[in-house]
Amino acid sequence: MKICWGNLENLVYNIEKGYWQKKRPKGITRFILVENCESCGEDFLSQIENIGKYCDKNCLPSGKNCPQFGKKASKEIKEKLKKSHLGKKCKEETKQKMRFLQGKERHSQWKGGVTERDIPVYNTYAPQISYADPTRRDPENEEFLQVKCAYCGKWFNPTIKSVAHRIDALNGKQGGEHRLYCSNECKKLCPTYKKVKYSAEETNTKQLSREVQPELRQMVFERDEWTCIKCGATKSLQCHHIEGIQWNPIESADIDICVTFCVKCHGEAHKDKGCRYSDLRCNNKIEQEGEE
Repeated sequence: MKICWGNLENLVYNIEKGYWQKKRPKGITRFILVENCESCGEDFLSQIENIGKYCDKNCLPSGKNCPQFGKKASKEIKEKLKKSHLGKKCKEETKQKMRFLQGKERHSQWKGGVTERDIPVYNTYAPQISYADPTRRDPENEEFLQVKCAYCGKWFNPTIKSVAHRIDALNGKQGGEHRLYCSNECKKLCPTYKKVKYSAEETNTKQLSREVQPELRQMVFERDEWTCIKCGATKSLQCHHIEGIQWNPIESADIDICVTFCVKCHGEAHKDKGCRYSDLRCNNKIEQEGEE
């Protein structure tokens, strides 16, 4: 320790034995004078049982300047350290400090309580699904993962469980695809949800869903800001062709002939004359007869 009044006032000099001593509850700590601190060059007091080379912790070399930097402790030293601490108990004050330093926000590995909040971390999960699903960092917190909804294309924060199932599905460890959806409404409306894959021979073209291409649907939703253009609803959305696919198949993928409706408004739109499902079927039948 440094030689200063703040330290000396707690010590008593033993003239007979030639050392300074400090009374403690469990004995006496003895100090002797050591000349020239290896860092600052000043004289200092050091414990007799463990004579040091530096006067204060501020003079101790750290990092690459430390003579022990990069060196690995031998098995003998590890055993000595193990035995020296064996059976010792931490003081309650020390335990409280450790609890404080290891608690949530103060812990060096704390990432915002992602496990409790069920939010996947970008660096952990993005590399495992980015080849199959669009991913990005959450604009409000770059530690968090965001993905695009498989149905509506909206960015959202998935749960850890849903991402884990998606990874297992991509790796062939689970049946199905376990695609990621922003809501239960999008999951139920998605034409591929819980559907079984069929070969070309097994597929009946007359029974195919009238649902539009996923990319087209998402582009239309994004253009209309995920809002029904008729009633303003923001849930249970569907993409509607102003001109039926059977009537104008060449331009069926044109975003300009598509609009966003909610399920209710979409059903009402198909009640209008010329847009009814029966009209579409009749028109398709007439075209087939004309070709014959």
